[in-house]
Amino acid sequence: MSTVRLLTMLTAAAVLAGCSAASSPSGQPAANASAGSAGSGQCNEPCVIFNLQVNFSGLDSLQGSFVDNDSGTGYSSCADFAKGDSVGFVQGPGTPTQTTTTIAGKSLSFLFTILHDKFHGPGTYVGVLAGGAVNIGTDTFLGTDSTETLNADGSGNASFSNLSGGSASGAQGTESGTVTWTCSK
Repeated sequence: MSTVRLLTMLTAAAVLAGCSAASSPSGQPAANASAGSAGSGQCNEPCVIFNLQVNFSGLDSLQGSFVDNDSGTGYSSCADFAKGDSVGFVQGPGTPTQTTTTIAGKSLSFLFTILHDKFHGPGTYVGVLAGGAVNIGTDTFLGTDSTETLNADGSGNASFSNLSGGSASGAQGTESGTVTWTCSK
């Protein structure tokens, strides 16, 4: 087994373990996307909903949009989300927890997080890609070059660049991208 593949598997396991242990701001377990209506624009109250637009380029070019109705569970407003919480990390928009989203026929998973001791409310943060990984189809891209800007209204944008990775077919390359989102009640 190659070192890259082993690292990819370990990173994915760490990310999934972290996600399954996640709590909402109320201290209750976070809603599993399969339990609600993931991507439907609806969520269990209290909650806010994120509408995301992705634009990725590289080995797996991908453009499209989806709804994250999971990451905002437990927040009564978008402004409350932007203020953060006390659960040890501030989970930002991404693909619904423990699931993937499909865009243009390709599965996609990623998550932005900021350690609670680094979070200071709206602003710009670096190194925010959970596990340093983006998964597109069977390809996993790893790296540390990522940033996020969070606005006071819960909207924001994030980017990553030159994540390296490859596919089971042996194709190797890099992936860069931007994600923008709006927040609504």
